[in-house]
Amino acid sequence: MSRILEGVLRECGLHERLAERSVLAKWDGIVGPEIAAHSRALDLADGVLIIEADHGVWRQELTLLMPLIVTKFNELCGAGTVSEVQWRDRPQRSRKRTDR
Repeated sequence: MSRILEGVLRECGLHERLAERSVLAKWDGIVGPEIAAHSRALDLADGVLIIEADHGVWRQELTLLMPLIVTKFNELCGAGTVSEVQWRDRPQRSRKRTDR
């Protein structure tokens, strides 16, 4: 069954994309539970990892740890898996006004 699925994915040109996306599942193990609770890896395409953090403090922490994170991804998933990191800002949650 897995050979059939793999063949279909290859024919559709999705095999490489699926392999890239499966790398994202390693985020929690690479950064640890505390950082993972405040951030997530959103996408990986052509070596560019897109991440977001829920607060500027966590973004700063991740920025400082980024060389180590890139190295860990490449050690686990193969050289060149992650070559660049880009940020995506989380949309701000709207707050209900209580002064009305």
